[in-house]
Amino acid sequence: MATPFLLAETPRGGPFGHRFIIPPAPDLRSTEVEAYFQRAALGPGSNFIAVNRQVMQHLPTGAAREGAETLLMAGLEVKKLSKAQTKQIRQLLTRRLPDLEQLVTEKINWEEAGPQTLVIRAELADWLRQDLAGKLARLASTPMDPTSPISPWAPKDERSAILIGSLLALAVGALTLFLWFF
Repeated sequence: MATPFLLAETPRGGPFGHRFIIPPAPDLRSTEVEAYFQRAALGPGSNFIAVNRQVMQHLPTGAAREGAETLLMAGLEVKKLSKAQTKQIRQLLTRRLPDLEQLVTEKINWEEAGPQTLVIRAELADWLRQDLAGKLARLASTPMDPTSPISPWAPKDERSAILIGSLLALAVGALTLFLWFF
């Protein structure tokens, strides 16, 4: 995903505990999603902004403990955002925490979702569309950090992409000619 997207982590995944909620995106892997939240636990990131709050996690044993529920907007180039823009995105995410609460506690059937780590929900994409419509489209449309775990081999600019594409086309052409004649 080269555009901004929302991810969420909750400790309240029914009997399964911590779960990650992602938008419909077949190119997101569990390890990549986990890496975002591990980095978010350490502090601000170069390609995401996150907010969290403490919630009660009810364990299958009947015990309860506090855990962090996090909403994260990834696919940003945070260094290019002003402090005011970063604050505005953080405020939008904070305003979505009650929606995340409702999603986690009322809308997701955790028994039906099963024990998989990633739970795909269209609500995250819907929230992003609603929040970015007009207000933040210009802020959040910066490219992802190419060193992020989501896109480690992405070209840094358009010229690099054209150069890489041209070299790949030449390599495929040469291989085709080689196989044709030999």
